[in-house]
Amino acid sequence: MVEHVIVTMSRGDAPRLAEWVTYHQDLGFDEFYVVLDHPVDDSAEILRGLPGDITVDERGPYREYWDDNPPANQADRQALESAWRDENGEDIVRWKLPIVDALSYRQLLYLAGVLNLYAVRGDCWVSVLDVDEFLVLPGGGSIQDLTAGSDAPRLRFKNYNFDTSAWRPGASVLGSSVKRWHQEDIDAYGHGWDRRVKAIVRHDALLPFASVHAISRGQFIVVDPEVGRLHHYRVPDQALEGLPYRVTDTAAAERAQRLASAAG
Repeated sequence: MVEHVIVTMSRGDAPRLAEWVTYHQDLGFDEFYVVLDHPVDDSAEILRGLPGDITVDERGPYREYWDDNPPANQADRQALESAWRDENGEDIVRWKLPIVDALSYRQLLYLAGVLNLYAVRGDCWVSVLDVDEFLVLPGGGSIQDLTAGSDAPRLRFKNYNFDTSAWRPGASVLGSSVKRWHQEDIDAYGHGWDRRVKAIVRHDALLPFASVHAISRGQFIVVDPEVGRLHHYRVPDQALEGLPYRVTDTAAAERAQRLASAAG
């Protein structure tokens, strides 16, 4: 049987893990591999208490962690990232990968090895998602339905950010957040957001690892957003001027509500 796997790296996401795992299990994902990056909460206990095939891989501290003392604003963060890239320029050049800060450095370092496990194992499709990212199939069906009909070894999903300003810990981020970007605004805004995707890739096309977005280079299909898309729920909300949340999209919220009702 061909399995469908989500690989992620997480830190401080305990309040959102159960909804994220349960939602994607309902979508048809069979297995989760979670790298906990120098954990600061009870994420490991939560994950081990959830049903299903979930590998919890705890890693110790490595290099800088800016979320412990976050920059005051976007300009400060960009200055910090720029200084970090200057300091680590030799590593960035040697790796030839999209390393922009210490977090992306760890992602590429840790996840390359994890993807190699699945490339060797075979008989699977793998997606690299963050805990604030949800794959959505608006027409229903399962992730198996989508991959079974694909001639390409890579399926890419367009990204839509959601307004999460109303979300509070303990509530459903999907139920609390139903306003998102419009594709026309994304295309007009640019700055890389018009090219931002996440992917699901067949085992024999996983390597070499290129980025957490595309996973690898080669033949791909961009999925029609009315068939499959990526919903991105950044917390805290990081609104961008020129990208209003003007589309009401309840596709993920409706699935989350159905799951909550079924759970009683």
